[in-house]
Amino acid sequence: MSNLGQNVYMDIQPSNVVSTGKVSYRNGNPVIQFIIGENDLHLMGSSVRFCGNIQFLRDSSNTIQTETDGNLMCIDPKIGIYSIIDTLTISSQVHKSTIERINHYNRFMATYMPLVSSEKEALGHLNMTALQGANIQLQRTEVVNNTNGSSTNSDNVLNYAGSQFCINLPCGLLSGRNPIPLSQQNGVGGLMIEIQLAPDNQVIFGDDETSSGITDSFYELSDLKLIAEAQVVAPNTSVGDTLEYNSIHSYFNSVNSTNGILNFQLGLSNVLSAFVNFVPSSFINNYGRDGLNTLPLLNSGDSVAPLKQVVFTRAGIRYPLEYNVNTERKDDSRVKYADPQIIKNFVNTIKPYYSNDHLQLTQNTTTNDLPVVSHLVAQVGSIFGVGVAYDMISGQGVSFQNVNFGLNLDSELTTDNPNAVYLFVKNKSTLVFTPNGVQVMN
Repeated sequence: MSNLGQNVYMDIQPSNVVSTGKVSYRNGNPVIQFIIGENDLHLMGSSVRFCGNIQFLRDSSNTIQTETDGNLMCIDPKIGIYSIIDTLTISSQVHKSTIERINHYNRFMATYMPLVSSEKEALGHLNMTALQGANIQLQRTEVVNNTNGSSTNSDNVLNYAGSQFCINLPCGLLSGRNPIPLSQQNGVGGLMIEIQLAPDNQVIFGDDETSSGITDSFYELSDLKLIAEAQVVAPNTSVGDTLEYNSIHSYFNSVNSTNGILNFQLGLSNVLSAFVNFVPSSFINNYGRDGLNTLPLLNSGDSVAPLKQVVFTRAGIRYPLEYNVNTERKDDSRVKYADPQIIKNFVNTIKPYYSNDHLQLTQNTTTNDLPVVSHLVAQVGSIFGVGVAYDMISGQGVSFQNVNFGLNLDSELTTDNPNAVYLFVKNKSTLVFTPNGVQVMN
């Protein structure tokens, strides 16, 4: 009997995990590698899931946190387990060519997740699978303080440590609608998926804006695996084919003045949208701060530096908005909320604003009036960014192959407080594969 058209369910173990099965950035295991071998299967990219367990420990003696401890460990509730992924790389297993690489992946997800999911989803299935939470305190008590499988919980009979997770990996290749051919003859030649872990002090931060008592804290992963679904196909005698997908590209810069001018040579031919998110540079890799927060520009002392004007340019000319975006703050210093046009354009970069009914955005998460402890704002925390969509109709994008992408930010950033700027660009890419190799056309 023919197996053509039948589904195959994969359960793949990491190819580079140590004998203990425990992985942590602290102990010198910053990369997790999965290999999906070359064969006559079509991989369903949207079915790929990264699964395992995570436990948060306060020190080298493997102490698990309780609410009575001082300076409690926290993680960003907007993204949960995604906070541990610093870089996601997908390459051909046979040809070793990189197909897609997203640097600062956790920063990308810090914007992506709250713009495609609602608060109810964060409390429901995403709470179970991605360890997301509706606020930092809930996140801490449910995930960071979880004692499952630990010696401090003698009544627990479960054989795993910490919290279980099972997440998809949003990216261009795996989120596409078309199945991914794994054969070498007319496919990608198998896939190698690498997850580079983020430093402990980027994932974990204290709840009192200091690093006292948690400078030795770390997270530890175990029972890791990749699961996926594929379909059996007939061996194809043809040679070569193509696959289109929307790839994600990341860039980094910083601003430290009232007139922030950013220029990037993207080298991309089919740009669909672009957005930036911000965080003070001093927050990055700092146990005292949430380095994955998506805050407005901040002056020293954590006071917001509201935007007064935003201009997007292409080759130095205003594009695609042929005007300066003047915020309400420009004319009235009493305005405490983010400008609606800025937010609308920002949401559009992920999903068309008119059809996006899964959002965690509220007036509390976009306010210019942050509390003193900036990472303990209401609900999931600050959700802020600036972006623009270039093509939401034809899906062909706009060429930045030989011209610069520009962003001018006129703000109230008047103190010496560098703010990191992470730029993420969605581009329509074409993957060309032959028996001799694969090539990505951006």
